[in-house]
Amino acid sequence: MNFRPGHTKRFWWLAAGLIVVAELFVFLRTIPERLHWAGEPVLKLELPEPQNGDDPYAFVEQSERLAGVEGQLSFAEGRCGVFVPKAHGDHPKRALDFFYFEYDPGNSRFIHDVFGHAPEICMKATGAVLKQEHPPRYITIGGRSMKVLVLEFISPVSTLPMWVFRFTWLPDGLSYDPYNPVYLQRREKFFIGVLGDPKPPARVLLAGGIGYETLDEAWASYERLLVSRLKLVAPTGK
Repeated sequence: MNFRPGHTKRFWWLAAGLIVVAELFVFLRTIPERLHWAGEPVLKLELPEPQNGDDPYAFVEQSERLAGVEGQLSFAEGRCGVFVPKAHGDHPKRALDFFYFEYDPGNSRFIHDVFGHAPEICMKATGAVLKQEHPPRYITIGGRSMKVLVLEFISPVSTLPMWVFRFTWLPDGLSYDPYNPVYLQRREKFFIGVLGDPKPPARVLLAGGIGYETLDEAWASYERLLVSRLKLVAPTGK
């Protein structure tokens, strides 16, 4: 099919207009969700300044790794980094790295992004093999006890295990199980997409510990370096 120059120009203007209308529709559809959750406290990860602090572990920001997933996930804010022992500390080969994602209310990719990126898939891409899923452990934030999944992987480059902790935060009182695989969330997808079921604010924290001989050692670092920095705060109103 051949388009004359005038027709081609009109075609691209029409396509651009449709994109703008679609984006505007998505934005307007999120407004009720944003208003609904506007007064609810949300979770925040309060990280130290890189390399500062009295802790024997130093925090190193890894912005380049975060940039590598920005095209795959629709999070509003994210952080990525690693805690490593300082030069004078013990266990110099230990490290605790993490990804942290914040999702605003009304996100149309809520189910896919928050529930769909299991560590087993990401770790497999690095050559690691899932050895065991341990019983979940629990953390308490703001008086609420919440589950953390605990996975043990075999690394292709180390004889020591790799411990992965997966934590998903949603506001209290929702019926979603954030640890169900995304393929089991078909019903939730339908009700969110068609009937407009709640798409609340969400937080995802994935952490991996290497150089730790036991789960208890890795968990102690996870609690001290990350869990202790998770706080419920008043919403920003954005």
